[in-house]
Amino acid sequence: LRNVICMYLEHPSSDVRREATITCCLLLLPFENGLKRGQNFNTLLDFNLGHVSTSLMEEVLQKLLRLAVSDLSPVVRLCVIRGLDSRYDPYLCQLYLLPPLFLVLEDEALAVRACVLQLL
Repeated sequence: LRNVICMYLEHPSSDVRREATITCCLLLLPFENGLKRGQNFNTLLDFNLGHVSTSLMEEVLQKLLRLAVSDLSPVVRLCVIRGLDSRYDPYLCQLYLLPPLFLVLEDEALAVRACVLQLL
């Protein structure tokens, strides 16, 4: 993930960056992550990450949030925020990941601001 897809987050084409963000969000935490019905998670340690290490998770989330704040294309910024759905809530509540989310609240595109408000 880090060596293949993340390098496309800095590609000159906004279409490539958009597809790379969607792919990163889908592969970082797949929808079916070994969850069983009625299973509760009390801490981040209880949440099954599969084969994704915590350091990789932090690194990719920081890159995605940096892209959400600074990309020139509003479509790419919106794709990043939409990709960070409720599966990412246990990670996005970390203190070091909140400031970029609050910066996105000042985005020039109304759709991006509305989407980040739903995320927060």
